[in-house]
Amino acid sequence: MNRTLSTQSKIPYRLIRLKKFFVSLLSTKMAAAGLILLLIFVGLAVGAPLLTPFHPKEEIVSAPLDPPSWVTFYAGTAGYSLNSQFSGLAYNTVGSGMKVTSGNLTSNSVDLAISSTSGGKIQLVKTLNYPYKGESKGFLGNSIVIVKDRTAPINATDYVTKLYGDPRAENFTFWPTKSLDLVQTYSPIGSLDENNVAQIIGLGGTSLNAAQVIFNVPGTYRFVLELTLPKGSFTAHLSIREFELFVHGNTFGWMGTDDSGYDIWTQFVYGARLSLLVGITATIIGIGLGLLVGLMAGYLGKLVDEVLMRFTDMMLVIPGLPLLIVLVAVLGQSLTNIIFVLGFLGWMGFARLVRSQVLSIRERPFIEAAKASGAGTGYIVVRHIFSNIVGLTYVNLALSVPAAIVGEAALSFLGLGSLTETTWGRMLAEARGGVSLPWWWIIPPGLGIAALSLSFILLGFGFDAIFNPRLRRRR
Repeated sequence: MNRTLSTQSKIPYRLIRLKKFFVSLLSTKMAAAGLILLLIFVGLAVGAPLLTPFHPKEEIVSAPLDPPSWVTFYAGTAGYSLNSQFSGLAYNTVGSGMKVTSGNLTSNSVDLAISSTSGGKIQLVKTLNYPYKGESKGFLGNSIVIVKDRTAPINATDYVTKLYGDPRAENFTFWPTKSLDLVQTYSPIGSLDENNVAQIIGLGGTSLNAAQVIFNVPGTYRFVLELTLPKGSFTAHLSIREFELFVHGNTFGWMGTDDSGYDIWTQFVYGARLSLLVGITATIIGIGLGLLVGLMAGYLGKLVDEVLMRFTDMMLVIPGLPLLIVLVAVLGQSLTNIIFVLGFLGWMGFARLVRSQVLSIRERPFIEAAKASGAGTGYIVVRHIFSNIVGLTYVNLALSVPAAIVGEAALSFLGLGSLTETTWGRMLAEARGGVSLPWWWIIPPGLGIAALSLSFILLGFGFDAIFNPRLRRRR
């Protein structure tokens, strides 16, 4: 009963101590700024799936090398455009003697039961109101016709109609007329994009792509799939699938796109998650090893101290970055290997620092009293020595995280990072390997590395001010 009450009484006491610790920490301006910065990045890392609907490297969201959409606030709207999509699937008939029944109508598909006595046309139409003064940079679409049964061949074609302010209109053929004479699936060769269509509309050999020619002025556009029925008695059942056209603007999102059309904002927020994971995990490994080696060398002394310190000296004189490069190249380019390599090569300086503190503490009278009372080595190290250097551990834990973050970024920048994960270092490496270096691609990961590292450095200074009495300011 008394033991239970004692345990319960410790809980409020620990909460009070924790509260006092955070009050002391936040009273230091540098520590408060570091904690705010760190919480921002933790929010990005945890909330990444909520902050962006895309995947860093699986979804092309717009045209390559689009600047952020907010450039229009200082550069004006002339010459800029955003992503647009054709919508509102409907169909109409041209000619008499036709009966069309539709089913399973969605935004991109419909089933048609057709009967005709004198031919005619069926047009499936989607519409786009394009309000932008700038030309688009690309488009991506498709249209699939599945012929289930028919009594005669059908001719099909795809085109986009550009409507101007007067009755004039201009047609651009996307899918040349094709005879659907078999019971099977028909679709364009490859996808509908600005490069394939450029050849069809006669832009081959020029520097223009089809998107720049077609979607370049404000107006109404219609995406049409036209089915021409044969004359005479005719019946057919058709399924139209993936009838869609997505127009890529020349600006996108908060941070634009890279040279493949992937969203840089998505890469940035997921990169924050991996940078925190690498920095904290590698630092915990390094601090843990350094603490173990320093405690053993300082307290046990003699041969143990000599062996451990000479091994530490040997590790200190080996150049760090070349050794990192060799180990990662040998072990493999995975994030797990990078974390362990950074951790196992980041303990030496902290081990020497812990040893020097332990050499001083072990000579104090309370250690001699603990030995005289029969306390074992493990008890003395954990309860008496470690408790006196725990502040030093917290400070070095915070100050060592930036080194691990920068180490991972350096390896990724040199092409030795993870090949499957998107990190800030990999973003910088890909930007360096691109045709050009747009500012919206290189600044976010660079600032992210600097700001996240700064947050831990500021927290480290705050911890040092709390745990080191010499740095405390008199109030």
